[in-house]
Amino acid sequence: MNVAREPAGLAARIAAWRAGLGWQGLRRSLIAAAILAVLALVTRWFADLGREPDAADRFIGPPRSDYTLETFTLTVLGDDGTLSFRGEAPRMTRHPWLGHLDVEMPDFELHTVDGAVWRAGARWARISAAADELRLIDDARIVREAGPEVRPLALASAELVARPKEDRVSSDYRVEVAMPGSILHGVGLDADLATKRFSLLSEVEARYEQPRR
Repeated sequence: MNVAREPAGLAARIAAWRAGLGWQGLRRSLIAAAILAVLALVTRWFADLGREPDAADRFIGPPRSDYTLETFTLTVLGDDGTLSFRGEAPRMTRHPWLGHLDVEMPDFELHTVDGAVWRAGARWARISAAADELRLIDDARIVREAGPEVRPLALASAELVARPKEDRVSSDYRVEVAMPGSILHGVGLDADLATKRFSLLSEVEARYEQPRR
């Protein structure tokens, strides 16, 4: 009877031993998984410490204007207090941090040191923050109207840059200079409105017409 029971008891001990090994393996697996999870959290924490924080505010698109004026008149004086230029337009907006002014359909008067008045306009213009530069853009024109002993003269281009305090006008685009008896075309312009000296820089073409009597 004892010989018959020994195999059964041995089998039970073997089964218990295997069950113990299975539980120990499972426990080791759980401990290893927990250690890996802790390591992953620590690694993520160090990575977040080294990353720069996101900007608090992010804006897409052009900035909103600082202020807007409707149907206004603008007067700018020179350093000596004399009138530099005056302008009227239906709308003007100011850039919030660069400070320049964007003007729609402007009508300017440029006053030179010799007392002459030049009319300037375009589809829109940009006035620098210091008001020392007028950038006339799209169908730009600057005209001196005829007067006593004054011949009319007109400058036209896609873009003209006027510096009223210096009485100068320049352009990098194709320019037309029209006066009685002649029309000049060229690329690039350097003009002094006070001395009435005009230089077309390249590709100059001229057409002369007999003035009407």
